[in-house]
Amino acid sequence: MVRPSITALIALLSIVACGGSSNGPQGPSASSVSVQPGDLPHGMVKCDLTGDIDSFIAKEQSPDPQTSKSMSGYWADLKRAGATSAYAAIYTDSAAHCSAIKSSTSDIAAANYRLVVNFVVQFKDEKSAAGAYTNQSILGFSASALRSGGAQTIEGTKSGLTANSIVLDQSISNQSFYIALWQNKAFDTILALLNVDSTSSKKVATTENSRIK
Repeated sequence: MVRPSITALIALLSIVACGGSSNGPQGPSASSVSVQPGDLPHGMVKCDLTGDIDSFIAKEQSPDPQTSKSMSGYWADLKRAGATSAYAAIYTDSAAHCSAIKSSTSDIAAANYRLVVNFVVQFKDEKSAAGAYTNQSILGFSASALRSGGAQTIEGTKSGLTANSIVLDQSISNQSFYIALWQNKAFDTILALLNVDSTSSKKVATTENSRIK
């Protein structure tokens, strides 16, 4: 079975369920906001797809050219909307699963292992980030896609994140899904956790969001 791209996976889950002054502290960047190893349950492994968006696109080009092409197009759209940088943070529970998710033939949506997919996009200003959250796709993902999937979602501050946020938290059969999209200041964040318990997933999201200051 041809596996969906990582960004398409996030949409699928919704249906079935970066410089500063040397004299002072630097502001947050896409990479510093992204999920860090210490945010996650013990035993998670950082995959080599982790890195800035251009690196992610380049690393996917050989094993999965369609994902690489799609992400390149999504990134071009975001730059036109005011995005200045983006970062991907990908984790699973083993090095073998890190290798598997890069393959165009693996079916990630059927995975029974733990997986974390996180994209952080930084915009030139808060207005641009809010506009992108409200009006367009963020790397192939949008709040409207989550709403239209039929599963119950939580929006706004009730999600535990921000006024511009939407969360789906659901278990189906032997799989669990936590998917969040939110805008905070000049950042739009996509976070999907597969087969990570709800409490831990919420903690990952709120911890990541707290780094946007």
